[in-house]
Amino acid sequence: MLFPASCYGVVHSVSRRGKGVIGLFLFFSFTAWPMMAQKDSVHVISEVTVTAMPLPHLSNTVVPLQTFDTANLAGMNVLQLSDVVKHFAGVTVKDYGGIGGLKTVSIRGLGPTHTAVSYDGQLMGDAQNGEIDLSKLSLDHVKEISLANGDGEDPLESARAFAAAGLLSVVTLQPHLDSLKRYQAEANVQTGSFGWIHPSWWIANQWTPHLSSTLYLESQYANGRYPFTMRNGDSIQHLQRTNSDVHLFHGEANVFYVPDSLDKLTAKVYASGGACGLPGAVILYNPYAGQEQRLYDGDYFLQAQFTSILSKQSRYALSAKAEDATMRYVDPYFLNSSGGLDNLFRQQEYDLSGAFAQRLSQQFQMSLASDVVFNHLSANLYQFAQPSRFSSYTSIKGRYAVSWFHAEAALLSTYVADRVALGNDSPHHSRLSPMVSVSADPFQQLHWEWRAFYKESFRMPTFNELYYTGIGNTKLKPETAQQWNVGSSYWASNNTGYLSFSIDGYYNRVINKIVAVPSGNLFIWSMLNLGLVSIHGVDMTLRGEARVVDGIRVTMEGSYSYQSALDKSSVQSSTYNQQIAYTPENSGAATAGILMPWMNMSYTLLFSGFRYDLSHSLLPGYSESSISLWRKFPLHHTTLTVKGELLNLWNEQYAIVKNYPMPGRAWRVTAGIEF
Repeated sequence: MLFPASCYGVVHSVSRRGKGVIGLFLFFSFTAWPMMAQKDSVHVISEVTVTAMPLPHLSNTVVPLQTFDTANLAGMNVLQLSDVVKHFAGVTVKDYGGIGGLKTVSIRGLGPTHTAVSYDGQLMGDAQNGEIDLSKLSLDHVKEISLANGDGEDPLESARAFAAAGLLSVVTLQPHLDSLKRYQAEANVQTGSFGWIHPSWWIANQWTPHLSSTLYLESQYANGRYPFTMRNGDSIQHLQRTNSDVHLFHGEANVFYVPDSLDKLTAKVYASGGACGLPGAVILYNPYAGQEQRLYDGDYFLQAQFTSILSKQSRYALSAKAEDATMRYVDPYFLNSSGGLDNLFRQQEYDLSGAFAQRLSQQFQMSLASDVVFNHLSANLYQFAQPSRFSSYTSIKGRYAVSWFHAEAALLSTYVADRVALGNDSPHHSRLSPMVSVSADPFQQLHWEWRAFYKESFRMPTFNELYYTGIGNTKLKPETAQQWNVGSSYWASNNTGYLSFSIDGYYNRVINKIVAVPSGNLFIWSMLNLGLVSIHGVDMTLRGEARVVDGIRVTMEGSYSYQSALDKSSVQSSTYNQQIAYTPENSGAATAGILMPWMNMSYTLLFSGFRYDLSHSLLPGYSESSISLWRKFPLHHTTLTVKGELLNLWNEQYAIVKNYPMPGRAWRVTAGIEF
């Protein structure tokens, strides 16, 4: 990565071209209203309440799909989105340690730049680095977190989301209020080790029968001074992490307008800001080197989406997003003529998308989606290119489905054009990317499904890879990812519980892998297309729940991944045919819980086998155990929730990234009230 690890995220705002994009969106919106007046009659049945044991989201999925909902999250010892993602099979999270350290996700060895992150239906963007920092999304009031390989299930999925090799989706809760209860509120405060304080407040209002809203505010503070152990042969040092403090604020408002049972308009305003230290690598005999680096963020975005059911056979969706982010990086001890670094970056992104789905028969459905995206990056760096990028994505999909068989074929067209204010820009790129998937459930009474898919995708080089002063290479080619997958899932249930299991084998190839290599000497590096990565592996998941006696249930869920990700770049390389850096061959997670009327308990285990760092030195494996207890106390018109957690129970000393130690044993206590 060419830019220092961020403690928070990146978002964007409106420019002259962005106004044109928004205007185009409004044009599509107004021209859609006449079509709405021609809708066929649609009968909406009355609401029916069904009481049953909840089942995992495994059946009838053409591609591998893993999902955690609110109930699952309550039993996990998780603070940030990255903590949840570690429980998905086939995922590698690169964590630079501490609350403020950068946290990125890679699916099946493809790398963070091939993984898209969606927040309430809109993609998070970062054209500068291409990596989304998972630490910037809160877990409070999250309804569902899902991970899809290949393609999502929504026929109105945006073309830009389909363009990614894998999609991590976060969906927040929407209010369910009525005339009898027109508002709902919740206040929480969480405290814990290393000076952690996290107050939050959420309120929902039903303004009219058709209009509702939510407002969420939170702040986070931690001094981040956690102890760790440093070993050098027989020598052991007990030290404390420094420059790992976090000061963050986040707020968002959501509006939901539902004029009838067929149409829905949602809008979100998001703002966050903060400052944090960037804990440097721990160096032998100088563990506090590079400990004065600071990062300051300001992130804002506005997004809106309109969905409409035109008839029993057709529906469409329109959405728009404008984002703006500033990032200031300060290093007062950097050796240069200015006596340090004080770099300011600003990213802007505007995204307009539309999707239309039409059912042509009982078995066959077509969908068409198109996105246009504009990105711009400015910086106060000397001779910086100030790049802009226009991207266009168009996808067409055909789906065939009968009771026991599903098939899908899709084609994505991508066009990308860059412009720079200084220097040479990258050549324009266009590409067609296909996907084919099938699934079958030949023994429908057994709920035993088989699936397979092939997908090809590519990702453009990031602005840093192309234009970063002295390092970028404007002649870089896009990376191409090819995915093959064969898998199966099974589930069974009765009145007392359920059990589900899935297994998927896969083979991936990344062609034209972009890597940084020395150019001339070790102090001058350049970006080149040198890499070829060959990846094969197996993902397995297991989930179950059982009612032991009335009022008492036990739950369990687990995942395991085997992944062989080999560097096939050059036979002359010392790493040829070796496992790529920071990708363990074996990893997994497990959670077991017992839910009782008087108390709920859970135990969580994360483990990883050995890995290699960038110099191909061996990093030992690790495991981390945590436990939690929580209970809800119904009071008069309110509910009080208390939760206690003990993290890293056995005080395991480990690092996910070399020289970036993770915290040892810690505790958290949460108290909340709902009214």
